[in-house]
Amino acid sequence: MATLRDLGILALGTRLRVLSEGMMATVKGFYDDHGLDFEPRWFPVFQLVQREPGLSIAACAERIGVSHTAVNALTRPLLDAGLITLEANPGDARAKQLRLTRDGEVLFTRLQPAWTALERALNTAFPDGEAARILALLDRLDDAVASQAIPRALRQVLSPQAVLDQLKLVDFDPNNDRHRQAFAALNIEWLQTWFFVEDVDYAMFADPEGTILNPGGVIVMAEVAGQVVGCGALIKRSDDIYELGKMAVSKPFQGKGIGAQLVGRLEDEARGIGLKTLYLVSSSKLPHAMPMYRKLGWVDTELPLHQHYQRSDISLEKTL
Repeated sequence: MATLRDLGILALGTRLRVLSEGMMATVKGFYDDHGLDFEPRWFPVFQLVQREPGLSIAACAERIGVSHTAVNALTRPLLDAGLITLEANPGDARAKQLRLTRDGEVLFTRLQPAWTALERALNTAFPDGEAARILALLDRLDDAVASQAIPRALRQVLSPQAVLDQLKLVDFDPNNDRHRQAFAALNIEWLQTWFFVEDVDYAMFADPEGTILNPGGVIVMAEVAGQVVGCGALIKRSDDIYELGKMAVSKPFQGKGIGAQLVGRLEDEARGIGLKTLYLVSSSKLPHAMPMYRKLGWVDTELPLHQHYQRSDISLEKTL
């Protein structure tokens, strides 16, 4: 049975949230067992205000690394419990200052032994410097989030050059479940985005061998770092008429040149069959497809060839 651990680094945010909730529950149980009326989530604000009396909400938000709204949500129960006050700043009436009340100072002192016990327990649970290493790793995660390291890395791995360097165009394998599933899913994604999936589409997705491959057609899959991200096909309509169709690229990988690479590969396949001309059908509703095809040398046909699909209103051809 799969667990969060099996999902790897992509589940990191969820694992951290689950761990946080578990630790919060443990600490809350400790407080309750010893008659301490305090919530674990109050700890950061409570500590900061005690250390820096007069701290503004904006400064508190910056220290913790959360939004102004989040600090307001954290301070509200402390205000309601009479543990802190929110006072106007003499130098700036718009800025509010946070201070512990007398009851807050008393509770802070009462909590010191409990916090010492919790700290010792954590160091006992994570001995031999492991606690320090955990904190160092959290510091690294904090820095990564603050520096936008993950978005930068995404821009890097999704740059056109990086994508094309990893791109492999492979023949569709009917015995490969990933190929079968991706061929359907990628096409359904764009069809549902712009149109609807027609019966002729479902027939091809259900039986690509019988509808495309066995009659003499070709399906090519685009893989990046081993993951299927695109596909395209040559569909035989008669002995000398083939349609280039079922072109689809996963949304994060669009605009990287994969579509042009698929078209080039399918054109080569058509030449290998001995075709002199290839055609495709598309729609004026698609903002990016038509410019790509025209840039690759496709021109309007004299006769309409888009009768196979309700969505199509454009026919293009290319002399190979």
